[in-house]
Amino acid sequence: MGKTARCIKIIQILSARDLVNTKELADVLETNPRNIKEYIKELEECGYKIYSITGKNGGYRLDKSETIPSLKLTVKEKETLIEGTEFLRGTNYLNQQAFDEVIGKVFSSISTSEITPSSIIERYPLKMEKSDLQKRYVILRECVENQLRCVIKYSSGSDNKREHTLEPYKLYAYNGSWFVLAYNVAIGKFGYFKLNRIEEIEATRSHFTRMKSYDEKDYLDEFGMIQNGEYYRIRVELTDLYQVVSERIYGKYQKIEQIDEHKSILDCQMQNKDMIKSFILGFGKKAKVLEPKWLVDELKEELNVINEYYGVNND
Repeated sequence: MGKTARCIKIIQILSARDLVNTKELADVLETNPRNIKEYIKELEECGYKIYSITGKNGGYRLDKSETIPSLKLTVKEKETLIEGTEFLRGTNYLNQQAFDEVIGKVFSSISTSEITPSSIIERYPLKMEKSDLQKRYVILRECVENQLRCVIKYSSGSDNKREHTLEPYKLYAYNGSWFVLAYNVAIGKFGYFKLNRIEEIEATRSHFTRMKSYDEKDYLDEFGMIQNGEYYRIRVELTDLYQVVSERIYGKYQKIEQIDEHKSILDCQMQNKDMIKSFILGFGKKAKVLEPKWLVDELKEELNVINEYYGVNND
């Protein structure tokens, strides 16, 4: 019997009995009584609480109030746990209250006095109150779980406000925002709806049956929302942006080629023409589109309008 097996056996024995002396443990484990102290120390380092009772009728007693050993985390592990918790709190995680209760139990069992809490700063926080977002999330989650239709008043990207009857299939977070993938009854198609654009929502008593043909992979993948516009291959020459662009994945099949000390080329497939244009314009004069031609043409047109805004004369 190896050392690990003996330690496990000690836990089994102490779990079944109130107090066990050294000789009894040594006999069961077929080892020298002097080794028992070493095994007990190993178990204590793993987080088990084992009391040593001295005297003629002494022995070892396991604290059975914890079936799982108490956490013995390093300073680095504690920092990681706290940093992750703060990061989650800085997002729009909508089960934050329940998570805080769970993580509170973890923190109560460890000392965090030597840790300096980190701070997560959200650059562009949502204007909608988190409590309002939470209400929408709770209603939609109930509709997803119980297959209930819901009626929403929704503001699209073009500021049109319309009422939709939805059959919600999935809630998910994308780029820091919450969405619901739902079947739009009126038009007979699936769509993506951003929770913070839902102005009003009401769950109905009308049940729906999930389509047998529905496959989540047809709508969501690791790059986001599949049916959110056609994918286009883009090639962009970047100036002094190699390090910045290398830090993130912007599209499918991404490649970044460094040409010289200042120039690099980003090559990838991206979705949604408006999002692609916004992405390029965000780099200003440091980005020059090489292809596709439609993107070059549309950017020229957009820049001409911008020039007119500011009275710039191209002549």
